[in-house]
Amino acid sequence: MMSFERLEAIRKSISESEVDALLVTHPVNRRYLSGFDGSSGLLLISCNQSYLITDFRYLEQAEKQAEAFTIIRRHDELYPGLAEIINQNGWKKIGFEAKQLIYDSYREMTEKVKSQWVPLTDTVEKLRMVKNAAELTVMSKGAAQLDRAFSHLLTLIRPGVSERQLALELEIFLLRAGAEEKSFKFIVASGPRGALPHGVATEKTMMVGEMVTLDFGAVFDGYATDMTRTVCLGKPDQLQLSIYELVRKAQAEAAKAVGPQKNTKEIDSVARDIIEQRGYGDNFGHGLGHGIGLETHEAPTLSQLSDTILEPGMVVTIEPGVYLPGLGGVRIEDMVYVTETGAHSMTTSTRELIII
Repeated sequence: MMSFERLEAIRKSISESEVDALLVTHPVNRRYLSGFDGSSGLLLISCNQSYLITDFRYLEQAEKQAEAFTIIRRHDELYPGLAEIINQNGWKKIGFEAKQLIYDSYREMTEKVKSQWVPLTDTVEKLRMVKNAAELTVMSKGAAQLDRAFSHLLTLIRPGVSERQLALELEIFLLRAGAEEKSFKFIVASGPRGALPHGVATEKTMMVGEMVTLDFGAVFDGYATDMTRTVCLGKPDQLQLSIYELVRKAQAEAAKAVGPQKNTKEIDSVARDIIEQRGYGDNFGHGLGHGIGLETHEAPTLSQLSDTILEPGMVVTIEPGVYLPGLGGVRIEDMVYVTETGAHSMTTSTRELIII
């Protein structure tokens, strides 16, 4: 889904960073900028040149996917070829992705390529935060498949079914619906295990009277999706009802607060304040949400540690939760994208408590 607009945008960032070129090593950023989704390759981009270096296995694929790039075949040694391109273009200062390059690669690169290497942070990630219309369409279609999958799950949840059985059925359904893979290990946490925010599915069987938290997502056309719902197997008790309604209210109010020019920390506070006012602040120990796109977790983050100003096209999750050790927990999550006037939820399954 590469566009020439992305290449122009990264060239503007390169110019502003006062480097001659940027070395892109992160596979996700490589795909975003070039369209190439093979497992091996590097990008070298300047204000007037763009190179994709890959090995023999991917040459034909690279030619088809990365139309705006000059394809360079990598031989056994990477760095002599890298140095040759840099020297041919007369580049002196090369930016690299400081968060993505492991130390061994950095050490070898700086030893064998005698340029001035400049660490840059989140240069591509900042561009990825704002999705274009084509990306939003892909993600909306993927989110719709999550809603379908949730409806399917409701026909399978019953006493005696294990969390792992449910997770397997969910994965099969999504793969049949066109998913490339899971976005992450599915969370199916029933009963006391619901107190584990990342309680991945186990062999535990579900029992009457338990709340069941279902957190799942899949990758469609390269873009991740993510959704959480909590249901009750049998009639809930008063505490379960109370906690569920508290989380539902916090999630709804935070979703309403999403919009252009809104601060991510302040949106987190909307949900956090509601939960804290009921005395459960210590039971909501994670951030309100995260950006989502080519990666399940990407910028921007919605938390007390984030001060990002939202822009139209950004896609974030809204997922407050309350977790009570020994008793269970509740979390509700939707994918929401920022519009020119507010926000729109991509996942639409009911947020009312479903009693099975």
